[in-house]
Amino acid sequence: MLSHEEVWAAIDTLAEGNGLSPSGLARRAGLDPTTFNKSKRFAPDGRPRWPSTESISKILKATETSIGALFGGESRAGAAAAGISVPLVGQAHAGFEPRPIDGGPTGPLPHPPRIISFPDRRHEPLYALSVVGDSMQPLYRNGDVLFISTNAVARPGDRVVVKLKNSDVVVKVLKDDSGENLSFHAVNPDHPDVSFSTESVEWMAKIVYATQ
Repeated sequence: MLSHEEVWAAIDTLAEGNGLSPSGLARRAGLDPTTFNKSKRFAPDGRPRWPSTESISKILKATETSIGALFGGESRAGAAAAGISVPLVGQAHAGFEPRPIDGGPTGPLPHPPRIISFPDRRHEPLYALSVVGDSMQPLYRNGDVLFISTNAVARPGDRVVVKLKNSDVVVKVLKDDSGENLSFHAVNPDHPDVSFSTESVEWMAKIVYATQ
């Protein structure tokens, strides 16, 4: 069964694969440009909103994509064979310190990480983080796994993991990346927005998938 996060991630991936933003994908399908906006994915009280079957049908037709390809249901045996091993490098909460990983965004690993099998190679290299606690609700819950990529392009509105040069690591929503500062919305509305100078940021990785 697909989770709310997986359904929206599949739509975002379909848009990106066609060189479009979620709004551009909606326009191509003849939908209102705001249909797939980030703000439409949760109700004001935090309840998840799901895309309609009609809107999904229209984007599949507009991009000549099958429902199986959209949600990864086609050729599962082949996908498993072609899958990649993703290292679980740490735990995620409002702020966290992941274990470093060899060749990845945080340096060499002192001990072998736990490995998670993942069938999609489009955003290699991928790294995984497990969510601990409730500090990132309503977007992420305790036990969710976040898959991050430093190669995926992060745009305003995307959820990202940010590693600062002082070793702090935070999970945020990118607000603006222009100029000399990067500004972010908090994942949890109870936390304030923040900004960092570009010189203080060691790396930023886009959250490309999340599973429950």
